[in-house]
Amino acid sequence: MSAYSIVDIPGWENLSLNNADRTELEARLSALAHQAVPDDVPRDSATPFRLELHKHLSRVVEHARSAGAGLICLPTRRMGDIAVPASYTVSEWRDGEGGATTPETVLNALAANSSSVTRLVDIDGQPALREEGVEPANPTADPLSRHAVRRVTYTVSSPTDDRAWLVFTFVTLGSADPTGPLADVLVELFDAQLTTVRWGEQ
Repeated sequence: MSAYSIVDIPGWENLSLNNADRTELEARLSALAHQAVPDDVPRDSATPFRLELHKHLSRVVEHARSAGAGLICLPTRRMGDIAVPASYTVSEWRDGEGGATTPETVLNALAANSSSVTRLVDIDGQPALREEGVEPANPTADPLSRHAVRRVTYTVSSPTDDRAWLVFTFVTLGSADPTGPLADVLVELFDAQLTTVRWGEQ
């Protein structure tokens, strides 16, 4: 994956989805599920909640991995009394015909075929496409698709490999309203974070 740095969102955690990191990932998911419940909660109440949370986190991780993501970032602390209903992933897309055309041409073609609201942006000097839209709920789909979500995607050209593209994909439920104020704040937070991307050496 193209080398880059990004300022972490306070209270969010980056988790590698690489196969080599499966053991560490499983240990961290277990720790996150355990720490979500205060130690003074009775075990007969705490254990089922921790097991259900671990199952949910595992489902989110596997969904991201099956979509080709190499990293997922999850909120691990609340915003006041609110559990943050959002996450984002990072994946790499490789174009077998890289170099045959300019990044701007590729991005304009992606925008022309997108059903989302699109605009061309700059990520630390690299051309990128920002897409934003609301995906409706699908009651018959897997549990992660049964609610409407707001999705923001940045497709960014690599500065070191004209065949490589980084794709940052953010999703939020908002407060059960993906177009509401909470969703707006979380999208603004993600947009602000993307301005901190800096490219590094391979």
